[in-house]
Parts: sequence; C-alpha cells; structure tokens
Amino acid sequence: MKGTTIFFLSILLMTAGCKRQNPTADDLITVDVTKNSFPKKELILQDFMDVEYIPLETNDNFINQGFVQAVGKELILVTNYRDDGDIFVYGRSGKAVRKINRKGQGGEGYHSCLYRNKTGA
Repeated sequence: MKGTTIFFLSILLMTAGCKRQNPTADDLITVDVTKNSFPKKELILQDFMDVEYIPLETNDNFINQGFVQAVGKELILVTNYRDDGDIFVYGRSGKAVRKINRKGQGGEGYHSCLYRNKTGA
C-alpha cells in the first residue's frame, strides 16, 4: 500500500511539474518588418575580408568562361564551365602562363578537370 501511494504521488508530481505554461501576449516580441524606419547598412566586402581583384589576360588562345578552380601564391587555375578539357594557368598578376588540354584516356590524360567539393557544388 505504501509503495503504490509513493508511486502515484511521484506520478502526480511529475505531471504537475512538467505542465506547459502558455505564453502571454506580453512575453512575445513583435517586429513590424513592413516599416521603412529600419536603417539601411551598406556592407563593404573589404571591411570584413581580404579581397583582391585580378583581371585575367585574354587573347586568341586564352578565352575562357572563368570558372576559377584554385588560387595559389603564384598561380591561378581556371577552367571552362563546360568540360572541354581546357585548363588555363595564370600568374597572380593575371598574365596568361599556359593552356593545358590533355583530356583523354591515355597515360598522361585526365578524364575531367572540373573540381567538385563534398557537397557536390
């Protein structure tokens, strides 16, 4: 008898202690996003990261669609959006250095030159 009383008493306390309280209207914060009174802040990219603009050289041999694959200390690797096998190598100044196209199934060839990260983007 004593055990069942303690059991029912503990169940009663747990259900009373876990009762949800409904929030009142005073507890909710409402923000009117339709008002035009919010200040507009202009964000400048250079304020929170290092940005370097490098115009890439274009000529008859170096016409690309500008899909930047990698940027290193000395070189920039660029491919086309379509997988045509062209890899363009530029110096950090933007000067064209070399164009590589060895797409194929041979010993020195490569199947694809498009970089895909783990998310598939």
